[in-house]
Amino acid sequence: MGATNKALLENTLENSSHSWQQELSLLARHNVYFETRLADRPSILEAAHHLRYQVYCLERKFENPNEHSTGLESDQYDSHAIQGVLFHRPTDRPIGTVRMILPADCAADGLPIEQLLRENGFDISDFVDIPNSVEVSRFAISKEFRRRWTDDLMVATHPLSPQEAGRQANLAFLSMVQFVLRQSIERRVLYWTAVMEPMLLRMLDRMGIHFRPIGPVVNHHGLRQPSWSYIPTVLEELKLEHRDYWDVVTNAGELSEKMALLAPTPIAMKAWA
Repeated sequence: MGATNKALLENTLENSSHSWQQELSLLARHNVYFETRLADRPSILEAAHHLRYQVYCLERKFENPNEHSTGLESDQYDSHAIQGVLFHRPTDRPIGTVRMILPADCAADGLPIEQLLRENGFDISDFVDIPNSVEVSRFAISKEFRRRWTDDLMVATHPLSPQEAGRQANLAFLSMVQFVLRQSIERRVLYWTAVMEPMLLRMLDRMGIHFRPIGPVVNHHGLRQPSWSYIPTVLEELKLEHRDYWDVVTNAGELSEKMALLAPTPIAMKAWA
């Protein structure tokens, strides 16, 4: 953790009253507790693959742990993918990962979601502009941290209401969405695609982050829903439904303004059955 981040945390905790959590904005609390960093150094990259092993091999059984004997989960897309690692700032501990796969870095078969949809009779180009798209995957937070973070919010000396605890429990996920948005803007990406567990889709939907389904649920390491979203519309809907979440995802509007320079007008979305 950098000196500036440490000073921010120590100053906030030392000088705040017992009601500081209610007084700080959600964005300010995010900046105290969470940061998603680009895995651009070997140590952060290793942390990403170790967390992926923990989540996808041990917790979710998505991958076979025997195929990752080093305790690091990886695949053929990682050599060119953009990877982020979510850190808990007070402990500087890595607790989550997210990955972005660009179509230009894939072989002739295209994005993983393209291949999956093709097998099921769908063409992703009917939904998104492929060159301006990215596939988001390996979006996960350690179950151990999620459980401890939620428990801490509920049993603190000055516990929060269930509603407020729920809002703060979403901060870690919002941090990774902010990372994906920032990286998307840098690469002029306008569409997100993903193959997600229905439970994750429902959770994001409750948070005001809406993906549209492409076809039915498929069996891909368990039940998964191929989905897509147009980023300017995602931000517009999020701002209307959960302004405080929008503040976190866009860093108080900074990233929304940058996205508007790429695509100033959100498009009407069609609800695909």
